Amino acid sequence: MVKLILSDLDGTLVPEGAGALPEELFGLIRALEDCGIAFAVSSGRQHASLRQVFRGLDQSLIISLNGGCICRGDECLYTNPMPQETALDIAREIWSIPHCDAILETCEQCWVYAPKGALICRELDSRGYRYRKAGDLSELEGAVVKVACYDESGHVAGKLEGFQRRWGGRVKVARSGERWVDFNVSDKGEGLLAACRLLGVSPEETVAFGDNLNDRPMLRAAGQGWVVATGAPALREEFAVCAHPSEVLRKILENAKKTLAI
Repeated sequence: MVKLILSDLDGTLVPEGAGALPEELFGLIRALEDCGIAFAVSSGRQHASLRQVFRGLDQSLIISLNGGCICRGDECLYTNPMPQETALDIAREIWSIPHCDAILETCEQCWVYAPKGALICRELDSRGYRYRKAGDLSELEGAVVKVACYDESGHVAGKLEGFQRRWGGRVKVARSGERWVDFNVSDKGEGLLAACRLLGVSPEETVAFGDNLNDRPMLRAAGQGWVVATGAPALREEFAVCAHPSEVLRKILENAKKTLAI
């Protein structure tokens, strides 16, 4: 019996950077929840951005910042911050690299370093992010949960190995798109396990969907892991493949209705 469904957002449920759910998908998630199956979005995005996309689904869990923060509505249920000085050191290194910018993300908002922030602000605006520009890092408020590197040149793959070699012993480093590398102490697998504890669900009773390498810990932790057909080749070799999560969600809903009827 499936009791909890988790899904990545960008590239999995919706196209990269989308600001809203299609009406059909919105209705499908609500129908699943009406049958007693919990739904959670699990994304590297911040909570404020995800809250806009999932407006109207107030019972759904929002697992933001790669498993580092879990909320229902605007109530924070769980957070897993990284050491503050480590976060600042990573950001300083990113800011030293041409064509790269960094954001430091807390559960409430993210921080952009004003002297270089023009690179990334357009991207944050397009995703509905809540952010503040800081002229100096001493202005930072709140515990940092995630640092993200944005590479405007789109050559983030070439920088990933160096980031992993430099920081992999202290934090988790994962590519999360063509232009993004994320740094966390948490990952989406740990976010899944934390959600299970909050809801009293076992990992075996979960289904998860993803498309990128930062989804791998979540897909491995779930009872069933699915990758969309456009997902990373390494994931498609390891997990079941679907054209879109909606095709699997409809089958889960159909089985849930049969079970309730019995």
